Amino acid sequence: MKVLNFANLVKCATFATIGAFGVSAVSAADWYAKDNLQPGHDPSMIRFEDGYALMSTNNNLQLWTSEDAYTWRDHKSTVSKIPQWAYTYAPTTEGIWAPDIYYMNGEYRVYYCVSVFGKRTSAIGYQSTKSIMPGTTGYGWTDHGHVFHTVASDKYNAIDADVVRDTEGNYWMAFGSFGLGIQLIKLDAKTGYQASDDKTVYNIARRTSKASNGAEEGPSLIEHGGQYFLFTAWDICCQQGANIEQTTYKTAYGRADKVTGPYKDRAGYDMANGGGTILMERYGRYVGPGGGEAFQDLNRVRFVHHYYDLNGDKYNHIHIRDVVFTDDNWAEMGQPFLGRYLSAEVEHGALTRAVSGDLAITRSNTASNGEYLAYINTAGSKIRLPMNIMQAGEYLLRYRYANGGEGDATHKVTVNGKSQTVTLPPTGSWGTFPEKSIVMIPATLKRGGNFIEIEPQPNGFFSELDRIDFLRVIRDTIPANGFDNGIRVRLTDKDEFAIKDGGYAIFENVVTDSIKSDEVSIQVKNATAGKLAIRDGAKNGIVLAECDLSMAKAAANGWSEANCGTLKSKTGIKDFYLTASGVSGEAIVGNILFKRAPLPESSSSSAVAESSSSEMIVSSSSESPVTLPIVRPSLNYSIAKIPNGYRVHFDNAGAHQAYLLNPMGQIVSHQKTNGTDIEFNNLPKGRFIVKVK
Repeated sequence: MKVLNFANLVKCATFATIGAFGVSAVSAADWYAKDNLQPGHDPSMIRFEDGYALMSTNNNLQLWTSEDAYTWRDHKSTVSKIPQWAYTYAPTTEGIWAPDIYYMNGEYRVYYCVSVFGKRTSAIGYQSTKSIMPGTTGYGWTDHGHVFHTVASDKYNAIDADVVRDTEGNYWMAFGSFGLGIQLIKLDAKTGYQASDDKTVYNIARRTSKASNGAEEGPSLIEHGGQYFLFTAWDICCQQGANIEQTTYKTAYGRADKVTGPYKDRAGYDMANGGGTILMERYGRYVGPGGGEAFQDLNRVRFVHHYYDLNGDKYNHIHIRDVVFTDDNWAEMGQPFLGRYLSAEVEHGALTRAVSGDLAITRSNTASNGEYLAYINTAGSKIRLPMNIMQAGEYLLRYRYANGGEGDATHKVTVNGKSQTVTLPPTGSWGTFPEKSIVMIPATLKRGGNFIEIEPQPNGFFSELDRIDFLRVIRDTIPANGFDNGIRVRLTDKDEFAIKDGGYAIFENVVTDSIKSDEVSIQVKNATAGKLAIRDGAKNGIVLAECDLSMAKAAANGWSEANCGTLKSKTGIKDFYLTASGVSGEAIVGNILFKRAPLPESSSSSAVAESSSSEMIVSSSSESPVTLPIVRPSLNYSIAKIPNGYRVHFDNAGAHQAYLLNPMGQIVSHQKTNGTDIEFNNLPKGRFIVKVK
């Protein structure tokens, strides 16, 4: 849990909708990430109901599972030795490579390869299990032997298999193939072998460059928005330890309207004739990001890949990232997952440097994950952060920075094409990032892909940047289908949220201070028994509100509404966990509602004075204008409602300033006068705080 302290409002005058705050947290670790350094090479992942399964090259198909894709449990190898059939096709093979986990025909299948190293004498086989989780009913692997093979004289190599399902329900397997391009064959869903109705071997990618001998391998295919995306690995892999600098591995991609191609990059070049848009390559200490696989999570596409840690052990580890799609359905690569969905470590953004030395990835013990960006100095340098956001609406970007200079630095922050200037006052030192070194930036985010760009606006003062967190500003509704992740949950074909008994859904970074009412209810379908609870910070956290589904009452449009009572805590930023217990089958959940408490009968005003001598709270609504001034007798100013806004009137003419803030403490507008009146016009609906000086 985190708690915002809004008491210390820092000077901010460059742009009317920027606020800067002092922040305290119950646990400072909440805002600082740490890479888990999970080992793996050529990784493959799959989502299942209770979490994730992971395999990688070598170690005889070693299996890992995780509930949260961050903390992993090692289940050791799933085979005790190389299957005997493999020696028929690869007589001197020394290991099992490049697994691909895929769910088809009611079972989990792992396609893998064996090869005589450096030759095209290779084969692909598969093994299967009904359950992917060791210790559960149906767990146990059966090997099914040979699927496809190549010999030394073939023009491609049967390694690095990857399976995809097309929009018509057919299954396909891509494979290949260092220096020899990427191929595709059709599979029989029932048998898992090559389909009998199409024996074509389709060439879907091949480099024409002589760099690294035209190396291209490790294909991964996924469908999104009716199009197919092919990710491949280019150049030299697998040089580790003392030879790490020789690794030049990178990730490229293209897309196609048909699974058989043609796959074209963002410039329109066919991947079968040398095309490919680079998504990831070496940056900072992250060497050789490649060998990856795209997979479908509950509500997002993710990409797992390996890299080599230049500043650490110099060996292979994995990162799991979101694939973020643009409005026209091109892919960009998001953040490595370091335990939270609504955060961005800026050093992992796409970095454009106007001059060499700008945007330097720099180490610091006080920075999140030990790294930050220094030298954000030159016009034209840019940080681009693709982010998947599951709930559309109002957000605050919690922007942690360092400014060791003597004056305010400024950044231009652009969110989905809308720009604002951010003032960054001095923090006292460079390269250190205490919790007080933040500003809050308001933004409206959409469901799906969002793109944040940060550029310096040089004025003689500079700022370094560590991390951005995305805070949900909740007023009265949290749509359940806007969850970040969870267990035993899914989205239905109607985009409705479904949860099973024992399941939970995570809603990160809820700004509870902005919630209008303490009264909670939840819309449900298909649920007549059991309980839903909102918990604080964990699946077994403190219950903040709980609903008895047997008491739900019929509401509009086929929904029932379950009353959950009063929210027990409404202060600070919290992670909400929606948990289900005693539910039979699946409960369909609509919105989590925070109903507005009725005003006292004696209240007829649309503005309410606070106890502070320099502050009033007012409300903007669609009601008819209120002309009666609201006056604090002990002060020398008053506030009157006018059409579309408010007028602040000072009894005496002079140099006056007035700030309009929302209930979050975020500045909405700042006006000055040398006379007696200040007006705030064209306001959105909501409650506002007026501060004067």
